[in-house]
Amino acid sequence: MSSVAWDPVSGGPVLLAPGRSARPHDTKATEAPTPRPCPFCEGAEQDTPLETYAERPAGGGANTPGWSVRVVPNKFPVIPEEEGIHEVVVPTSRHVVALAELTEQEMSRATRVWALRLEEIAADPRGLWPFCFLNQGAAAGASLQHTHAQIVGLPVEPPRLLAIERTFAGSDPVAADLDTADSRLVAQEAGFAAWCPAVPPFTGTLRIASREAETHLTESTDFDALGRLLLEVVTRVDSYLGAPSLNLLVHQRRPGGPGAFHWHIDLVPRLGTLAGLELGTGVIAIAQAPEAVAARLRGE
Repeated sequence: MSSVAWDPVSGGPVLLAPGRSARPHDTKATEAPTPRPCPFCEGAEQDTPLETYAERPAGGGANTPGWSVRVVPNKFPVIPEEEGIHEVVVPTSRHVVALAELTEQEMSRATRVWALRLEEIAADPRGLWPFCFLNQGAAAGASLQHTHAQIVGLPVEPPRLLAIERTFAGSDPVAADLDTADSRLVAQEAGFAAWCPAVPPFTGTLRIASREAETHLTESTDFDALGRLLLEVVTRVDSYLGAPSLNLLVHQRRPGGPGAFHWHIDLVPRLGTLAGLELGTGVIAIAQAPEAVAARLRGE
């Protein structure tokens, strides 16, 4: 039986992945973190599936220590490999539990590898829909402390991503919002900006994008600048919002998508909980004005 099913009421796709319940957890919402062993630390390469990509500055064989960034298939995927792709991108061999603890070099390297893996999945002959995301903290859905992003190649059109894509038909809402973001601007760096959208998709959302209308993350060749900006923003979220849990979502043009798409990264601090209204209707109630969130993130 396929792992993709369709909700007969909403008409939306559902991924049937009961094996996910067996994945290990070392983060819990109400208890102290469980100490290592951690499968994403250097020296534990045998505890993960065989890597699909890695960088070893000093050389060395695959699936051995000495790596600076490593990509492996998710051991508990949402989609089986015969139907799609589910990878884990580990940005450092150090046991780091938050993005804000990465160095500038590690953050820059991470964004570059996200872009590379998204392009690799986009080239898959099965015509998968690539998507990169990161969960930090138990409240954001993370099961393991060691910071890591996940990249999926889905065999179905995700309704929310399809809806975002459609907004770029004949316009660029990201550029238009950034052009008027003076009071909502948080930080900027060498052609990149971070701001709170005028109409955020979730409370506290920060958006990061190039000031140029680039469709793919790989078009942003200055990953050093992008990494510096992202590190500054997540550090501010940690310092000024007190939000240890967050989600990071990378949106870019999919293969065959609209040419006008403007890539952007949404950073969503988990300042609240999706409750009955949100779960029942799909309508999100925004609890804090974006101008107020931006002011707090500027330290005002």
